[in-house]
Amino acid sequence: MPAKALPQSTDRPKLVVGIVVDQMRYDFLFRYQNRYGIGGFNRLLKDGYSFANCQYSYFPTKTAPGHASIYTGTTPAVHGIAGNDWYEGAQKRQVYCTQDDTAKGIGTSSRAGKMSPRNLQSYTIGDQIRLATNFRGKSFGISMKDRGSILPAGHSANAAFWFDFASGNFVSSNWYKDLNGKLPSWLEAFNQSGIARSYKDTVWKPLLPLNQYEASSEDLAVWEKSILKLKPPVFPYRLSEDGTSDYNIVFNSPFGNDITLLAATRLLKEEQLGKDNDMDFLSVSFSCTDVVGHDYGPFGIETEDTYLRLDRNLEALFKTLDKEVGAGNYLCFLTADHGILEVPAFLRSHKMPSDLFRTRIVGDSLKSFSQKTFGSAGLISSFINEQISLNDSIITALHLNRKDVIQSIIHWLEKQPNVRKAFAYEGSRPFPEPPFLNKYEAGYFKGRSGDIQIILGPGILESGSDKGTSHGSPYSYDSHVPCLWMGWKIKPGETMNPIQIQDIAPTLTSLLHIMEPNGCTGKPQTIPLKP
Repeated sequence: MPAKALPQSTDRPKLVVGIVVDQMRYDFLFRYQNRYGIGGFNRLLKDGYSFANCQYSYFPTKTAPGHASIYTGTTPAVHGIAGNDWYEGAQKRQVYCTQDDTAKGIGTSSRAGKMSPRNLQSYTIGDQIRLATNFRGKSFGISMKDRGSILPAGHSANAAFWFDFASGNFVSSNWYKDLNGKLPSWLEAFNQSGIARSYKDTVWKPLLPLNQYEASSEDLAVWEKSILKLKPPVFPYRLSEDGTSDYNIVFNSPFGNDITLLAATRLLKEEQLGKDNDMDFLSVSFSCTDVVGHDYGPFGIETEDTYLRLDRNLEALFKTLDKEVGAGNYLCFLTADHGILEVPAFLRSHKMPSDLFRTRIVGDSLKSFSQKTFGSAGLISSFINEQISLNDSIITALHLNRKDVIQSIIHWLEKQPNVRKAFAYEGSRPFPEPPFLNKYEAGYFKGRSGDIQIILGPGILESGSDKGTSHGSPYSYDSHVPCLWMGWKIKPGETMNPIQIQDIAPTLTSLLHIMEPNGCTGKPQTIPLKP
């Protein structure tokens, strides 16, 4: 009797590439579409599969929890990244999301290197690919932001690289044992090439004549910030006029994305990703769309120009992947870590309701209320992420009832302008709007989230300035992001079926036939595949 043929090995791509565009709202795919080229965003739309209704299911909608949620397949309630920063009541200190005081920098002696995924409580896609290949498959993350590279790459990554703004170099930390305490030679050469310096000496001019930026308002707008402190917010921007020795000005321009692209393509080639029989993983996060968007808002010409330049970056990245790995051998997805609110002053200029919530002023008033009502302003430990943390030791010392204190503060908060609701996770009256309560619960991590949550009305920006804008709310402008897939076996198409950001990871792992990240709460979604 002839022996049975062994089943063929599981069909998988040689390389998985996760791309995050920091602060990209869903509508940016189409607002600028007729000025995009054919090989970037439009290639994703034409050749890829799009989930047109991908939403964040929690808040605060910020960079660190966004990146963590994309790659872990869960929300802050499980993965623990409750904000870019948070207040830890037990330690009585504010903590940065990737802060690791035990870590030692590689390529830097500054605090820029004291970073790791230690605070992340769940595995990532990168971790699962490492596990699935018995750690033969490689996992790398790269971004200008440390949180944009560290959190996606995962705990077991070969390395994550991020930008040290003091030196203009990409750096890492000794968390990544494969580095053996030093940067790879190719990255050392990249750092020494003077690329960052060359961009700092660049003049930012618009790619197109100003009258062709039809999706944007006038070049000089009173609600915009300028990346050059002593210059008005108008083109051109001579970056060397920044007058500082660091490289923040490059980060505040579209050229930081150029540097990220160059570093990512160098990494791809030098680390031989997608070149053997074991599946590899690369995460790339383009950060400068976020910084520019904060300064100029969604209707700034500078923002539109940054996206047009990013479109060229994506085209170059896809061409490199086609050449180095093969068009049918890699699978990539593109999404965003959050959206953005239009600048309130811009909205009001068009008679649309919008306003500011000045946290510092309200926080000072709250401390005065606490002093008058309870006999201590120190009862308020922190006011961050639109959350208030209480000092339990003072509550105990003053013989106060904690629930009564919470209810009293909630009552005071709800009298403040632009506060829609305030509530506590524990010991509060029921919150009457379940969608927001669900989003809060999904974003709540005990010990890192505050005791009392504020929800501002739609169009209300937490800011102390009339210039620029931000994000963080549960509303659609902050939660609705692109979700596009392209490459290996992906059939072109689009669905209007709603999905949540935590669905990306289990969808990917289902396609790869590997286990989902260990804290995953998302649901795999159907993507049509070619035979």
